[in-house]
Amino acid sequence: MEANKLIMLKFIKKSFNQYVPASLQQPLKRFFIWPLSRSITFLRDLWLPIYRIERSGLTVILIGHEACDPFSDKVCDPYIMHLLYAEYLDPLRIGTVPLWGLNRVMRRWEKKADLIIFRHRRFRPRGAAARRMLNMPYHVEQIIELPPPDVDLLAFLINSTTRRDLKKIRDAEFQYEITQDPAQLDFFYHQMYRPFVQDRHRGSARIIPWEVFRRIYEKGELMLIRRAGLAVAGNLISQTGDCLYNNLFGVLHADRELFNAGSIAAIYWFAMVEARRRGCATVSMQCARPFLKDGVLVYKKKWGSRIVADHIDREFWLLPCGNRPPMHRFLEENPFICEQDDRLVSLIFLGSHTALSDKELSSYLRGCHFQGDRLSTWVVLLDSGWAARTETIKNIMRELPQPSHILDLSHGSLAELPELISSWQDLCHGSPSEFPELAYS
Repeated sequence: MEANKLIMLKFIKKSFNQYVPASLQQPLKRFFIWPLSRSITFLRDLWLPIYRIERSGLTVILIGHEACDPFSDKVCDPYIMHLLYAEYLDPLRIGTVPLWGLNRVMRRWEKKADLIIFRHRRFRPRGAAARRMLNMPYHVEQIIELPPPDVDLLAFLINSTTRRDLKKIRDAEFQYEITQDPAQLDFFYHQMYRPFVQDRHRGSARIIPWEVFRRIYEKGELMLIRRAGLAVAGNLISQTGDCLYNNLFGVLHADRELFNAGSIAAIYWFAMVEARRRGCATVSMQCARPFLKDGVLVYKKKWGSRIVADHIDREFWLLPCGNRPPMHRFLEENPFICEQDDRLVSLIFLGSHTALSDKELSSYLRGCHFQGDRLSTWVVLLDSGWAARTETIKNIMRELPQPSHILDLSHGSLAELPELISSWQDLCHGSPSEFPELAYS
């Protein structure tokens, strides 16, 4: 169907150019076609598609063109589907709803589903509706604060988690250069960036088309990482104020040997070296998906990064509906970051699908713990077994620097979670640093 649609559009465009006089084409576009297309887009945005995915006892409802529309230019990231179902599934379209009927449809489906996902490029839930939902950013950004100029950068960064990476960089004798050569940009795009993104993200890869890429970055700065004189990795960088931004990475042919040799670590290390040379105070380490076990997010953590909100892409709005085991399993396996009332919240779920000794629990909670601006950590207890271990969890969380809270939902519903978090933050009415050390029901 999508192929037929594209063929028809090409035919209409060809006919327009062939049969309409050239002198009339631009006036027709300006005064008729473009206004009409904007009106159609506006009307389209008022009517939202509804999809359902049901597999292995887990029922998910997706609402909105950006939630999961195969004919949209901004489709739902299949990465979310993969997390939910351990595979990429095609949703079944089951109807449409006008924007003003959204709350009614959600209330009807929340009695039958485990999770409702809403996404719309122009509309955000407000008021009571928003308080019932979790706002999950599409990405979060990670920032590194560089030390003062009189502090050695290597001594500042080296620790038990970065020592191995820094040794790889030294052993491989990586070096870097900054260039604006168009030929090098072409080489970076086709031999480094495209293979790297495809290898890293597979089915959820979003690769910038070459013409768009060239238009955006043709005057940008390219950092090339060289090994024995050969360019083996690259990083498009830019500077705004006193922050150096890492924009796009690439590794030559996505070569596994280069990964193992420390090429990614070299990209991060030399970005910080270059930022220090320029007198920058911070380095942006790109965005990552807001799941606490995401490999990219965890890798950047070792360099001392802190998390900040990223609002470039439209967020997902999640409405947890019930307490069935498949939904518990998903939450326990995929702790994530959401943004409630302009504050970031890390949510870690412990339930019947999670079996950990006290030592393993301490390691797990520390692994899921991140530093961030206005970021607090919530441990949500989903069954009575974990509720009985509240004191143990308290003692572990007290040792972590970020504000931490425990929420006992062993006798409650996941549907209560968003409003409980919002109500507690309203009660504290201040920055996360003003929160009590621990709060639990």
